[in-house]
Amino acid sequence: MAGLSSVNSSAAESARRRAEAARVAARQQQTATATEARPKAKPVEQVSAYEGPRKTGAEKLTGEKAQPAAKGPLDSAPADPKARASWWKQLSPTEQMQAVSSDPKKVGSMDGLPASVRDTANRTQLKNEIARLSAEKSPSKEQQRQLDNARTVQAQLDRTAKEAGSAQLLIYDSTFVKSEGRAAIVAGNLDTAKHVSVSVPGLNSDVRSSMDSMTSEVLRLHEASGTANGEVATVAWMGYDAPGFHNVASDNAAENGAKLLAADVAGIRASREGNQPHLTVIGHSYGSTTASIAADKNGLQADDLVLIGSPGAGSAKSVKDYDGALANGHTWSGSASRDLVSWLNGSNLPGDPLGQDPSENKFGANRFTAEAKDRGNNSNMGDHSKYYNEGSESLANIADIVTGNYGGVDRAQQRYGEHDWWKGNRVIDPEVKRAVE
Repeated sequence: MAGLSSVNSSAAESARRRAEAARVAARQQQTATATEARPKAKPVEQVSAYEGPRKTGAEKLTGEKAQPAAKGPLDSAPADPKARASWWKQLSPTEQMQAVSSDPKKVGSMDGLPASVRDTANRTQLKNEIARLSAEKSPSKEQQRQLDNARTVQAQLDRTAKEAGSAQLLIYDSTFVKSEGRAAIVAGNLDTAKHVSVSVPGLNSDVRSSMDSMTSEVLRLHEASGTANGEVATVAWMGYDAPGFHNVASDNAAENGAKLLAADVAGIRASREGNQPHLTVIGHSYGSTTASIAADKNGLQADDLVLIGSPGAGSAKSVKDYDGALANGHTWSGSASRDLVSWLNGSNLPGDPLGQDPSENKFGANRFTAEAKDRGNNSNMGDHSKYYNEGSESLANIADIVTGNYGGVDRAQQRYGEHDWWKGNRVIDPEVKRAVE
């Protein structure tokens, strides 16, 4: 009886195990069937390295976190130019090459990167655009403008390299502000130059119509400043939306341009880290208003500020509104006595739309001689465009400032206000009667 009891017990245990196995198999089958019936999850949508993964439809509804998209070297780029400069150096040569090839437009616009890197990226973007836009059979108006921008920039790059020995494309965006364009061409090597200047243009300036004349100006300045051992780099900065004559007094282009200028100069500073150049910003005409506002409101990181043919210094009432060296002897003004535009400011025009005349004594800038050799007897518009003329007083003085040769600058007496009982308040310019050789 004992043996039979043992056999019965073993049989019962076996039966129990078989039943449990059957139940497990049934559950597995149900799970597999449900999985097959369930729709497959859509993969994360792939986008630009700068946007990151976008939410899929299911993720928007459920709030579940999607799997991250594959990251490229540009994903970790910091926003601050100084931090970005260090980050770039930490990338391997392969990662740097991948970054440039994957998005040359993005790399070319990144303040803080070496000028040589941005030049490579911007030239790649420039070449691609010329090829793509030239192939358009029926280009739109904007596409034609972009193509004109690209061809203009390419021509001036080639010219600069030929005349200055080297050229860099620091900034390039053919689509900026209704395809008026944004560009900055360097005569020299911005990564190594001991002295750097950034020239800011005035009214009615854009890439298509102004890059040629701007390049001429910085090439003359580059030559006048001396090119021994590559010590000087001069930058033609067509980097903002300059206004036209119809909206110069009311447009906020100077305010917007000042922010861009200050940011681009900060980018140059960041790219040089512990090897800082002596940096001069030169604003001509409305560009002087833009540069002055950048120094007053946007912390322009310049060692010297030069305002030529200025219609007004914008928000700054005197050099004391600037910071650092610019408030202490390193702001300069050049105004030809016959330059009509230089009289449209300060004490001369009701309402003072563009600010104080930087050549008046109340402003406090160092005034230098800037008379045209062929000046006439009356105020005119012609002298307004002669500040960069070869062999001119103005160009020689600007070159001395750019190279830090302050003792070589020929000083001029400042304009000053005077009250006359018969003629009322007026501004006197001692340069009017000075003989010009």
